[in-house]
This record gives sequence, structure tokens and C-alpha cells, in this order.
Amino acid sequence: MKKILIVVLIIIGVMVALGVVGWAVKSKLKKKDTTELEVRVETPTRGNLTEFITAPGVVEPKRKVEISAKISARIVAIPVEEGQQVCKGDSSAEPVVKPTLLIQLDGSDLEAVLQSAAARRAAQAARIEVSQAQITGKKANIEACKARLEQLKRKLEREKTLLASKDVSQSTVDETESLFDEGQAMLIIAENDLKTTEMNLQVMDHELAAADAEITRARQDLTYTTITAPMDGVVTRINAEEGELVMTGTMNNPGTVIMEIADLAQMLVIAQVDQTDISKVNTGQSAKITFQAWPDRIFEGVVEKKALATTQKMGGEYYEVEVLLLNTTGEEVLSGLSADVQIDTATYNEVIMVPSQAILAREVDELPVDIRDNNPLVDLKKIYASVVYRYIDKEAIVTPVKIGPSDTANTIIREGLAADDKIITGPFKNLNKLKHKQKVINEREKKEKEKSGDPNKPQTPNPVEKKN
Repeated sequence: MKKILIVVLIIIGVMVALGVVGWAVKSKLKKKDTTELEVRVETPTRGNLTEFITAPGVVEPKRKVEISAKISARIVAIPVEEGQQVCKGDSSAEPVVKPTLLIQLDGSDLEAVLQSAAARRAAQAARIEVSQAQITGKKANIEACKARLEQLKRKLEREKTLLASKDVSQSTVDETESLFDEGQAMLIIAENDLKTTEMNLQVMDHELAAADAEITRARQDLTYTTITAPMDGVVTRINAEEGELVMTGTMNNPGTVIMEIADLAQMLVIAQVDQTDISKVNTGQSAKITFQAWPDRIFEGVVEKKALATTQKMGGEYYEVEVLLLNTTGEEVLSGLSADVQIDTATYNEVIMVPSQAILAREVDELPVDIRDNNPLVDLKKIYASVVYRYIDKEAIVTPVKIGPSDTANTIIREGLAADDKIITGPFKNLNKLKHKQKVINEREKKEKEKSGDPNKPQTPNPVEKKN
């Protein structure tokens, strides 16, 4: 019995202890619920807000040319180096400015082709002269045939007259008639032979024209062995070495790019704009560009062009927007540098703004009935509504608002707030804890009371007394 009594007393003690702890926790929680949240209170600001989008980008020259060969040949010399200034030349200048020689290709095979084409052309011209002489001889032969035939015709007519008077025999007339027929046949053969020779001469004339075209092409190909600068600029890249064989491009295989020349006076930043933002971008909009190479500088730019079709990349698709880089102030912005681009898409003047973190999303069904019903700023078909908390009589009053565009810090309030309203803007950790008509205290007012020695301010215990 004694043991049972001891166990019962222990159980009763544990239950009493748990009850005391539960009451203490409940009292503490209740006290916490009634504690005023310390908040930051501000009034909306009126001013100008610039809406913008951001995108990564890469620097490229506005004008650049990739130098490739028009013929397949071996490189004999590359007399320029990367970074060297080159010019396209000016024939109208005094004195004449010659273009910079970039590449010299081996032209020995092309010279042989040109000599062969010239020899074939000379042989063809000689054959034409022979044909022309043959035509002259055949025309003379035709005239002789015609004269002989005319003579036989007159003879045949005389003999037929004499045959009537029995002065010549029938055999003599038949023999003359046979010679006349033979003369006619010879004339036809000579005329047909002349036509054939004249037609062959026309063919040879066409072949001569083809030979001339072949010579022209061979001479043109020979000029391709010397490649000069097509524009004023700087050699930014050389991809080949002397002695290498360069190839021309085909439909399926690109040609050898020997070098690249660019005009570094004007540089572009090719921004990769997301599909959701491209509708906001237009030519002429201003932009701000930052580079890791100059972390403390902001470069100005202007949108020059935007692509009308997307470009594929590993993470999806984007639109390329060309931003002209302005006022580099002597900085050498090199091709290939990565950049961050901020394009100003719209500016709103004299609007009411609040810090963006002060705008919260609250479920429509959780809003007070008197605020939710018949409120044009609350769409009952949606799950969430945009609200801010006004500071009225030390309470947080939920207030639906209609918001507009925003930048990195502020958001435009189109409806729902007046310029003299006080709103709760922070701190961020307390914003999501706010409830309608919750007691709050303005941190600035609290600080002023503490400075003025307000009797209601909490007393900080003396460290020595607390230790005792």
C-alpha cells in the first residue's frame, strides 16, 4: 500500500507539473498574440517611374567581315597580324591609297589554266581563218559551176534546133542533155557544201566566244589569289597559317574563314531578350549596359534593331536585339565581352508609387466582408487580390489596390490609395504576419518615445541586478 501511495503521488505530481507548464505556454502564446508588431510606416511617393527589362548580351562589332577565299588554293603569305589596322584604299585620293594586302594565295595552277585557255583560243581562231578561206574557194567553185551550166544550157538549146532540121543526131543532143543534168547536180552539191561550211564556221565562232569566256574566267580566278581589305578596320581574328590549303564553300559545307576584320569604332551588344519581354522592345529606346570588366561603370546605349524570328539555344528560344553602344569614352570594349543589358521600355510621369514589397497577395475569401463585397478593386473570380496595409490608429487595415508597372524598387498604384495615406512597408519579416486590424507600432514613433523618455517604454534590466 505504501508503494502504491508513492506511485499515485508521483503521478499526481507529474500531472500538476504538466498543467503548470501548459498554462505557462498558453499564457505566453496569448501574450505573444497581443504583442504589437513593430512596423515601418511610409507615405506613397509621387514621381516618375521607368519600366525596363533586363537581358544578357554579348559585344560584337557593328560592321565586320569574314574573309574567305573564292578559289581553292594554298596560302603563300599572310602579311598582317591580329590587331593590325587595315584600309580598303582610295583610288581618288592624291596620292592614291592602295588597299592593304591581307592574303596571297598560290596562283601557279591558275596561270597554267590561263595559258592553256589562251592556246585553245588561238587554235580555234586559226581554224576559223581556214574555214573562211574554204568558204571563199567554194563560192568561186559555185560561180564556175553556174557559168558552165549556163553554157551547156545554150548548147543544148542550139542542138535541139539543129535536131529539128536533121543537122545533128539524136545521140549528140542526148549527150549534151546528160552533161547539163550533171552540171545541175554538181551545182547543188557545191551549194550544200558551202552551207555546211558556213554552219561549221558559226559553230567555231561560238567556240571562240567560249574560249574568250574561259580566258576571262581564268584571269578573274587569278586575281582571287590576291585578297585585299574590303573595308577599313582592324584584324580581329586569323584562323589560318601560311602553307594551309583553303577551301571554297558548298551548299552543305561552309568555306574556310581565313580571318575577320571589324570596325571597332562602333560596337553592338546583342541582347538575348526573352519571348515574354520582346513585345515591349522598340527601336530608339535607351539602354544601360554593364560589364564585369568595368563593374563601377554604366555604359549608355540605344536599341537599333530587334529580330523578327527567334534564335534557338540550349535553354529555349530568345530574340536577338541589337543595342548600339554609346559614349565609351575611350574604353576599348572588345568583341566577345559578356554584358548585362537594361532596356528602358516605358516611362510614367507623376504617378503614385509604393515600395514593391509593401504589395501583398491575400486570398479573396479571407478578406473582411465589408472590404471584399462591392469593391471594384477585388475580383471575386480570382483566388488572390493585391493589397497593402494602411496604418490607421495604430492598426493595420487591409486595403485592396490596383497596381501598375514596376521597377526594381517601386510599383505604381493606379487605384486604391491617396497620396497622404500611411502604409506599412516593412520590415519584410513582419509583412506576411499582418492581419486586418492587427495592433502595430510605428518604429519611428517608438524610437522618438524612447528618446523622449516615455514612461511606457520597456525598461531594460540592469545586467548586475539580473545576475544577482
